[in-house]
Amino acid sequence: MSVKHGLLGLLAKQPQNGYELKNSFDEIAGGFWDVNFGQIYTTIDRLIKDGLAVSVSEGDEGAERRVYQITPKGVKEFKDWLVKPMVKVRPLRDEIFVKLAFMDPLDKEAMLQLLAEQRQMYLAKMAELTRKKYLLSRQAANRDILMTDLLLDAALFHADADIKWFEHCEAKIRDFSENEDDE
Repeated sequence: MSVKHGLLGLLAKQPQNGYELKNSFDEIAGGFWDVNFGQIYTTIDRLIKDGLAVSVSEGDEGAERRVYQITPKGVKEFKDWLVKPMVKVRPLRDEIFVKLAFMDPLDKEAMLQLLAEQRQMYLAKMAELTRKKYLLSRQAANRDILMTDLLLDAALFHADADIKWFEHCEAKIRDFSENEDDE
């Protein structure tokens, strides 16, 4: 989801201030998408400028705070976005790709060490995700539980695919090194 549409979806549920939007976004994203307060407020400013949301004051004059509400135009934008498929496949943006591209292909030990450490990090993440799934399975089923469970499944599948790719890279690097040694 885009931050823009995520915020519109949250505002479609209820008006919120920036702090609440950040916490709600983090809750919906399940810790898999980090968004900072600057990004929240920049996006809110853009939503207001585009007429998709409005800012209203709430509370006493001394304890006034900004609360944001979705506009009818924002509701339409959000609903239109919900029913359209994504226009492109998720891009492969991972720092490990860039690191491997710049490493010396003849320094197999450094490459294998990096891949092994990366794999360990992903295995630890998978263990954490599995714990979250277990705890989730102990809660009463509802729509939010289902969505979180699906998000956890997606994260587990992606982590598993990355681990398999790391193992594939390790095998190719070893094979490449052995072939170089034979020549």
